[in-house]
Amino acid sequence: MPVKHFQKDIFDSLKYAAFETNKKIPGEIRPQALIALSHYPELRETKIIFRLRKRKTPLASRPQVWSVFKKRKNRTYIITISTRSSEALTPILFSKLPYNAQIGVLGHELGHTRYYSSKNTLQLISLPFKLLKSKNTDAFEFNTDRISIEHGLGYQLYAWSSYVREVLNISEWRGASEDLLAEEGPAIDQRYMNPETITRYMDSYPIYENN
Repeated sequence: MPVKHFQKDIFDSLKYAAFETNKKIPGEIRPQALIALSHYPELRETKIIFRLRKRKTPLASRPQVWSVFKKRKNRTYIITISTRSSEALTPILFSKLPYNAQIGVLGHELGHTRYYSSKNTLQLISLPFKLLKSKNTDAFEFNTDRISIEHGLGYQLYAWSSYVREVLNISEWRGASEDLLAEEGPAIDQRYMNPETITRYMDSYPIYENN
């Protein structure tokens, strides 16, 4: 069930121990990662490496290179969290985010992992070429936000979306418009959901009704 606010000083390791199977998680992000992972029970046995690196992109997810050619159950996925980036992106590094926003952005990255794990080798190999088109990347990221909301992390995604727009002083950061709620799917010139769109999607899922 969705939780509005996770408290940083309250974390029951035993409650989340089952979600650490086949995972490598740096100690400093272990609570946030396990909370996010608990919302993706289908990834319980999946091999995932969380790593801290100096990268321009604040967070990134991908299959381990040779894993692409393995059976789905034998693949390993990597989520890279940047410890240092460009001056423009430094305010939204993982370490700068509020606790709930950290869980939210990890939930987004796990949404990517969830997507990768459902694809065959040919689909994974062709994906980077598809994402060379901006409209495909827009739909890819928007749908990943939707996956995160479906998995009960809407409040945490909202916290991340709100924080990013506040600290970067950008009201619309390639965010969602009314067109994104159309039956035919995301508009091709959009990418990440704005807070109000996150709320509207949450309102459409019964799991958020009593929260």
